[in-house]
Formats: sequence, structure tokens, C-alpha cells
Amino acid sequence: MSRSPVNFTKLRQAWEETAETAGLSAGVTLGGDKDLIRAAQDHFAAGGTTPAIWSRPLAELSQISSVAGELLVVFVPAAEEVEALAALEGAKPAGGVVLAVDERESATGKLSHPHKWCVRVSFHDGARGWRRLFEACTELAGEHVVALGRRYAALRSMAARRVIYRAAAQNALIGATFFVPGTDMPAMTLNQAKMVLSLAGIYGAEIGKDRALELVGVAGVGFGLRTLARAFLRGTPGVGWVIKASTGFTGTVALGFVAKRYFEMEAPAGTSKVQALVGKLKR
Repeated sequence: MSRSPVNFTKLRQAWEETAETAGLSAGVTLGGDKDLIRAAQDHFAAGGTTPAIWSRPLAELSQISSVAGELLVVFVPAAEEVEALAALEGAKPAGGVVLAVDERESATGKLSHPHKWCVRVSFHDGARGWRRLFEACTELAGEHVVALGRRYAALRSMAARRVIYRAAAQNALIGATFFVPGTDMPAMTLNQAKMVLSLAGIYGAEIGKDRALELVGVAGVGFGLRTLARAFLRGTPGVGWVIKASTGFTGTVALGFVAKRYFEMEAPAGTSKVQALVGKLKR
């Protein structure tokens, strides 16, 4: 009998931890420019929860309080950025602040970090501006990103991407640091299963630990990732760690987007849909 690619005790622990993560506090409060607050309510509330509103003056932002996972999104024109930052400095909300500086047509969409707890967005009221704003929210959410995506449907795709690329970066590190052939696969597979469980949490799907591992296995076989990695390792001696790191990253990204599509399709009961999605992505 072949050995399981993952420790089921660890998988059960991961399942329990991910379930707890999906239930963490997560929320968004909007403040600043009234017109942009109204627009933001429409964008955030699409298919999900309507954010709260902070309607008091910018100078009183220092009085606002929050808990981890509760984000404050403040919209200000460029001329009021200094005032807003000064007020926020006195508050340092625990959940973090997204400062959307309305630079209109000259906006670049660039994200910068005035403080560890604050992300500044060069913002414009357009598709790109809102996409970058949502990206900033999921970045600041940290371990609350699953709960944030679960609560706000508008943030789900961006939250899912953050989970996928975080898992891919972890698997790249695993591939680069596990030198004994085969010892990296249990760790990578467990990480991929945790990723699938997190994606299920974001999309509000009920999925058990066995189904998570099943999805990883079905998609992994479809991509033939292990076979591909072994072929490269045999043909390129001396750079195995590079190949394993690269395969760990790209393979996890591929699996992640298969799972993302699966849950976007409301997680059909069987895995035949996963196989079909793998086929489409391989073309």
C-alpha cells in the first residue's frame, strides 16, 4: 500500500484552524469624502455586507477605535492627505487603515506604506482604482483575509488570490529548503490542502478535510506536477532546489486557481468538474 502524501493528524489540525480563521472578526468602516463613501458602499455591498460609515470630521479620526480584522477605509482629496495622516497617527486602528488619496486622472494606482498599519492608495474612481483599493484591503487583513472575503463578496476574488499566492510562496520556500528527494511533498500537499480549505471558507462552502485532499490530488494528477519536476531534476543536476522551488510555486498557483474556479461554481459535489477545469487550464 502506498504511503499517504500527507499526515492526516496535521490535516485535521489544519482543517480546524482554517474553520476558526473563517470565523474571525472582519469588517470595513468607510470615512472621509461623502461622494466616494456612497460609491464605496455600492462597490463593497455588491453581493455581500454593507460597510459601516464614519461620518465625523477628519480631525476626529484619532478618536476611532477598532479591533483586529476591522479595517478603516478613508477617502481624501490629495490636499487633505497630511491632515488625515496626522489624525490617524493618534489612533493607529488595530485592524489597519486604507488611505485612498483621490488623485483623479493623475492617479497611478500605486500602493505605499506610510506606516505598518496603513496602506496608501493613489486612487481614482474607476475600475482600476477600486481593484487596487480591494487589493490594499486584503493585504492589510492578514490572517483575517478569509473572513473578510467570506463577508464581502466584492472582495472574494482578491482575497482568494492573496491566499493562493501566499501558499505558493510558502511552497516555493519548502521546495528550496527540503534537500532530501520526496521529503518536500507531504509539506507541500498539506499546504495546498490548507489553501483549498481557506478558499472554501472565502466562498462560504462547507468542505471537509478529506474533500480538500481529494481536490488537491485530482488537480495535481491532472497537471502531472510531480512527474514534470522529477524529469527536470534528472536532466539538470546541481540546480534541483531552483526547480523544486519553481515547481512548488507555479504548481500551487495552478492548483489554487482550479480550486478558486471550483468554489466560484458553488462547489459541485463531485470532482469531475475539477478534472474538466484542469483540462481547460492546460490548453
